[in-house]
Amino acid sequence: MEQNAMSHFVSFQHRLGKRLLVWSFINLVGGVLLQKASSPFWRAFGQQSIGWGAINAALAVLGRWNLRRKAARSASIEKMQRDVRNLQRILWINTGLDVLYIAGGWKLAHSRRKAKARGHGWGIVLQGAFLFFFDLLHAIWLHAIGLPRTSDAEGGEAK
Repeated sequence: MEQNAMSHFVSFQHRLGKRLLVWSFINLVGGVLLQKASSPFWRAFGQQSIGWGAINAALAVLGRWNLRRKAARSASIEKMQRDVRNLQRILWINTGLDVLYIAGGWKLAHSRRKAKARGHGWGIVLQGAFLFFFDLLHAIWLHAIGLPRTSDAEGGEAK
């Protein structure tokens, strides 16, 4: 198997998880700090930050654990190609879901008069917007890396 291709893919996944973990930490800290605000809007916004931060942290930690487990075993080029395609699919599906999060948050923020509901809505909009660009950029970058070819693994000249 082409170690260079595997190395690039593992490195890509590692950076993706690290970035998501940083975003999670920012959300958790910011959300906790916002719980001290006197405004129901900001407390609700902070509650969204805490919730999304916890979920994203869990996804990042599970992703890193899974990456270590996969890297420990030697995988065939076909298995790695499947892993790349699966990650691409997940990122593109998530990009679409992020649009729905933004739309749902926007609707919540604009359909209610209560500050708490608006805070929750805008919290969802922020999370959806960040994740939209996060997922979109990672999907594009992963596509740019490209799938390793079987001929690369055999040491042959790729055409």
